Amino acid sequence: MSHDTLIAEIEAWLLEKALGDPEIVKLFEALCQRLHAVGVPVERAVLSWPTLHPLFGAEQVFWWLGKGARLEQYYHSAIGSEAWRKSPFYRVLSRALPRLRRRLTGENAFLDFDVLKDLAGQGYTDYLMTSSNFRIAEFANFEGGTTGIMASWTTTRAGGFTDMDLEALSRIQTVFAVACRAAIQKRVMANLATAYLGPTAGGRVLSGDIKRGDGERISAVVWFSDMRGSTRLSDEMAPDDYLALLNKYFECTAAPVIAHGGEILNFIGDGVLGVFPIEGPDGVAEAVGRATAAVGDALRLRGEVIEAGTPAGAPLEFGIGLDIGELMFGNIGVPDRLAFSGIGRVVNGTQRIEAATKDMGYPVLATAAVAEAMPNAWVPAGTRCLADFQHELELFTYRQAAVAGQRAAE
Repeated sequence: MSHDTLIAEIEAWLLEKALGDPEIVKLFEALCQRLHAVGVPVERAVLSWPTLHPLFGAEQVFWWLGKGARLEQYYHSAIGSEAWRKSPFYRVLSRALPRLRRRLTGENAFLDFDVLKDLAGQGYTDYLMTSSNFRIAEFANFEGGTTGIMASWTTTRAGGFTDMDLEALSRIQTVFAVACRAAIQKRVMANLATAYLGPTAGGRVLSGDIKRGDGERISAVVWFSDMRGSTRLSDEMAPDDYLALLNKYFECTAAPVIAHGGEILNFIGDGVLGVFPIEGPDGVAEAVGRATAAVGDALRLRGEVIEAGTPAGAPLEFGIGLDIGELMFGNIGVPDRLAFSGIGRVVNGTQRIEAATKDMGYPVLATAAVAEAMPNAWVPAGTRCLADFQHELELFTYRQAAVAGQRAAE
């Protein structure tokens, strides 16, 4: 079978993948293996693209022959760094080059980037970078708002790539870009859905649960936290300082929920509504354990923020309420504007419990159902008749918070 026919088969395979549901790491790994199998001596390759993500500005897949592929993600701060500006990727991007080639050995060697010197030292002989531009979304992570893919191909073969190899790599670039566009678009959609809706709600939306009323009942430990004095602070503080304080508060409350396997359903102003789903025969104890660990982290992080100094020296106080129950998790709103949220008596009750922390003098309060699942971590705090609830409720506070409060009062 001729070389042209083999490359044409790879192009047809890429088009088939583009029409499916490609996963970009596996796609790139399979492409590199196929290229090597038909005689294109690729032994190291890197695929790079800008992305739309709250944390990351770019992603790369590294592949080595016999070692497989690995995904790397780069924080927004890395975009524009000195290391980035001294890379061949930046050269290709900033000058809109379709191709860049560097021989790494011999009289025509040209090692004008540090990475090329490293590759030459590892025994590689030739380096080619190919680039394709396409639009994924209206964003501008890189200079000029350019989006698309860049791929570098490296070999150790004596004499480097042949003209036939270079033609093959350039030829498959456009078809590969079509497949990558589908894969990257999927990643961007998943990233945004997870960041703004949470992993469960985001996954449900992407899987088609998008009609008003779509949802399910779940049992969970429900978390609600609220920042103290937020209205007054928003009036008194400069907007940038207040926003910085608000983000510190969310880092103290929402971040521990996520870190311990919970999920944030809503940010209600400065209120945080989260859940720790209950699953399996030991689900209650397990969910309460995760919620209790999140409480401990929230209070510890608050202490660290205060010790380090809050924005404009503002106070950072918040309350946390916990309860256990069944809630409806699904689409609510109007047909033209929907939101995934949790609704039900337990959600309302948990908000009332958090409100009780203000006058009961505890930063955290939980119901007996929570305390019974982890009795060593919770101590009685008294009873309270909550608004819209007929009977007094026995409430408990986190043991370590109660001990700290006693010490402060002595």
